[in-house]
Amino acid sequence: MELKRCKKCVQINTRPGIRFDGDMCFPCITFEKRKQIDWSKRWNELEQLCRLFRKNEGYDCLITVSGGKDSTFQVGLMKEKLGMNPLCLMIDNATWTKTGRMNFNNLSDRFGVDILTFTPNRKRLTELTRRGFLEDCHPEKYWDNILYDKPMEIAQKFGIELVIWGEDTSYFTGGTDWKETPNALKQSSIEVRKKYWNLNVIFLSYYVPWSRYKNVEYAKKNGFKGLDDTGEWFRKGLEGFDYEQVDTIGYLVNQYCKFIIFGFSSQTELCSDAIRHGKMTREQALKKVRRYDWKLDPYMLWDFCEGIDITRDEFWKTIDKFANKELLYKDKNGVWKLKEEYLK
Repeated sequence: MELKRCKKCVQINTRPGIRFDGDMCFPCITFEKRKQIDWSKRWNELEQLCRLFRKNEGYDCLITVSGGKDSTFQVGLMKEKLGMNPLCLMIDNATWTKTGRMNFNNLSDRFGVDILTFTPNRKRLTELTRRGFLEDCHPEKYWDNILYDKPMEIAQKFGIELVIWGEDTSYFTGGTDWKETPNALKQSSIEVRKKYWNLNVIFLSYYVPWSRYKNVEYAKKNGFKGLDDTGEWFRKGLEGFDYEQVDTIGYLVNQYCKFIIFGFSSQTELCSDAIRHGKMTREQALKKVRRYDWKLDPYMLWDFCEGIDITRDEFWKTIDKFANKELLYKDKNGVWKLKEEYLK
């Protein structure tokens, strides 16, 4: 496959499922199309949906939360603007940052919601995360299944018929979904979709003009803190995005694995979105991708290896095994980087 980088943003076509129309990636095309949406009409649809499921007592809906900027926005929207009484579900992290714990507690302190914490079988989680990494260089495969499937099970046990998700990432960032839909049940496994077909599982991003920048602005006004705000941790590789994925430590090693296999990581994704929102030029984005996208924060690496009980040597041997040598090269310091001809 010939490598192609979008001429508007900096996303490359190695992302699984992404498509291009000429020199422009589908997420950029989608972003422009969304400017034509009648958002007042979609908001009315959301209000009607809430009226349908609002109860006189008990929980009206379920929202999966972490305490991050997006879940803070979702809880605030459903609770204060739409008058719903959500049950919030937190899928427990393997490790927490102090900032993440602060933000998680802030959700209930600020909005007065009940939060149920589900802690997966830690022994099994460790084993399957290790296997996912060593066998496929995909450590979060098992975690993703829990994250997408468990909320439906919990909702059904509590008699909740409406489940809220935030952004349709497959549609917005370039996955296999090429048509926008409010139905968020599609992101679960086929078996789960069959089991919970009677639930209404929706993306809020279908009903409101979703923006990580507006979400973080709203979240900070309501008590959310980024890592730079607290001074807890300056992460290598995510420079400029202190508000992204702040609650846990080793999770974003999964993003580094994407770089090793597909040649892009967090900076490519976040800078591309920044370009679409007018926060960054393409030239600025390319500089950040060249400078940071290949980095792996040592604290993340330590936490990840400790969590799944592997040595650093085992980690790097696995990385070398899966490194896409068509896209990457090792520099004089033994660091995998994207070949220069692909940084245009």
